[in-house]
Amino acid sequence: MVPDDDPPVFADSAALARLRRLPNVEVVSHIRRPRSMYELIARLSGVHTMIVARTTTRVTNTVLEGASPGLKHVAVWGTAIDHVAVEAARRLGVVVTNTPNAATVAVAEHALALLLALARKIPQLDLRVRDGEWSGGQLTQLAGRTLGIVGTGAVGIRLARIAEGIGMRILMSSMSETIENSESSNWTEVSFTELLENSDAISLHARLTTDTRSMFGSSEFARMKPTALFINTARGQLVNSRALAEALANETIAGAALDVFNTEPLDRNSPLTRLPNVILTPHIAANTSEALNVSLNMVIDNVIDFLRDRVRHQVS
Repeated sequence: MVPDDDPPVFADSAALARLRRLPNVEVVSHIRRPRSMYELIARLSGVHTMIVARTTTRVTNTVLEGASPGLKHVAVWGTAIDHVAVEAARRLGVVVTNTPNAATVAVAEHALALLLALARKIPQLDLRVRDGEWSGGQLTQLAGRTLGIVGTGAVGIRLARIAEGIGMRILMSSMSETIENSESSNWTEVSFTELLENSDAISLHARLTTDTRSMFGSSEFARMKPTALFINTARGQLVNSRALAEALANETIAGAALDVFNTEPLDRNSPLTRLPNVILTPHIAANTSEALNVSLNMVIDNVIDFLRDRVRHQVS
């Protein structure tokens, strides 16, 4: 059962059709997210395997206990598992799997696209031309600038490689990961504070943990250059959204481009929607046809393997 296929991705996919063709397997996909924890528990009644499509679906201790003893497998679509109570799952004998690195290239490319669009003011210029304006103004050239990458997992490393390819210098703050393949002379590992103070642009790729939650707040934005650009394609909860909105409104930093938010979908009344120096996309960085094909089939492979007592990509 997919409790949260909203907007629908799994419902009509060839990947889910593979699962439907298996003997003795019934597949249910809900194209509206559960409105509460209690609605999620009700949907899990009689369910053996849950495919979690959205990180906004909180698979808490209470949810897992409410779905026991029938629930045996939580198959997460994506890499992040902070929305799943992994220790409770382990205690209850529920296996949790994920789909690591399926969208690494897609997310890194989206982060670079957001950075380029922000530096070149593409959305604003597009609107002005459509309105009949032919305005001038100064844009930002990224070659020769310094990109700070916070979080050096697969996506952060991929972004470093492609940003270096357009002539950027790279500062990296690992946030506990081991930096791999950092042999380039243009890559320098620094402290988080040094990265904040010395980067012309910062792209966030850290995992969400108790230590990294709201790691970007008022004091962090105040340390950044007033010309700095901020990109987040990781998790919305890594950033204090009110502090970010204030930093943008006060021009503490020059601009931001965001694909993830504290609450999704983003409230249309959010202060972020009214700021001219922010670009917003709907948590879509991983949604290339190539990445979707790999990740959807990977999560279905995880389900099929579990049904056949052959578990892969297990995180608990």
